[in-house]
Amino acid sequence: MRLRNLNGELMRGKLTTEYPLSTDGSPVLVVNGEPYGPEDADFYLESATTLERKQLLKGGYNLEPWSEHGEDQGFMDEDFKDEEDLGEEMGDDDSDHWE
Repeated sequence: MRLRNLNGELMRGKLTTEYPLSTDGSPVLVVNGEPYGPEDADFYLESATTLERKQLLKGGYNLEPWSEHGEDQGFMDEDFKDEEDLGEEMGDDDSDHWE
């Protein structure tokens, strides 16, 4: 899934149950190798699959969609890289896809 931090920077996140923060099999959000509990996940949701969205809710995450952020982020148009470039930059292993 794609996320944005509070500064609007694009990040890649994934859900896993392989962290101590995971209780009762609830998924934990991991961004840049760092696990975040629902109360610490200060991110906006850029895109996610239907399954990822359901798992976020199951884990107690209520991430506001980036599209509803409400601020005009002019830097996005000029600085945003396409998904192929971003995938290479983040070491995309083609094990999943982005919407």
